[in-house]
Parts: sequence; C-alpha cells; structure tokens
Amino acid sequence: MARISIEYLKRHTMTDDSHCDDDYLYECLCDAEAQVIDRIGYTEEELSGIPDEAFPRALKRAILMRAASLYAYREDIDNDSIKPLAESLVSLIKPYQRMRGGGRMDKLIEKYPPQQ
Repeated sequence: MARISIEYLKRHTMTDDSHCDDDYLYECLCDAEAQVIDRIGYTEEELSGIPDEAFPRALKRAILMRAASLYAYREDIDNDSIKPLAESLVSLIKPYQRMRGGGRMDKLIEKYPPQQ
C-alpha cells in the first residue's frame, strides 16, 4: 500500500497525465515506501495503525523522493549526482530511525497501535 498517490508523484516528477506508466509508478511508490520503512527500522505491521494523514510528512517526502528516483533511474547507476539526493533522504529519515531512539515514531505507534 502506498501512502502517496500516483497523481502526487506525477506532479512531483512532472509526468504527463497518461496512464501508461501508472502501474510502474505504483510499483516505484511501494518499493520506495518499503525502503524508507526498512531504513527507519520499524516494520510495516508496527506502523499499520498510523493513518496516512498522521504519517510524518518528512517520511512521506522521503518516500516521494525515493519513488521519483526509482522512476527516473530505472537501471543501476553509479553517479555522483545522486549523492545529494541520498543525503537529503537521510536527513528526512534520521529523526524517525529506531536506532536513534525513535521517540517520534514510538509516540505515533502508541497513539495509533498496529492493526490486528
């Protein structure tokens, strides 16, 4: 399940309104969300109770940026121009990482317990 709409990703990537890439964009969103959630050290199950409107905006931004990167760079690359993107993703994700204390996510999980 993607917490960001394909329409929002299309605006971010300046992709036209054609529906030919919708399936691929959705896959990019799902993969990006899984990568961000994995990076913060929580499981999707632990975060399942948090409604989209309460999910941290910084993490949504990280998911959006990662999905756009996956969409734009469809092959494995080794390019220094990607490094600033990675640094900005880290700065968005870092405050929510479990290994950093995770207080922000723990409070959200406490407020919105995982769905059974």
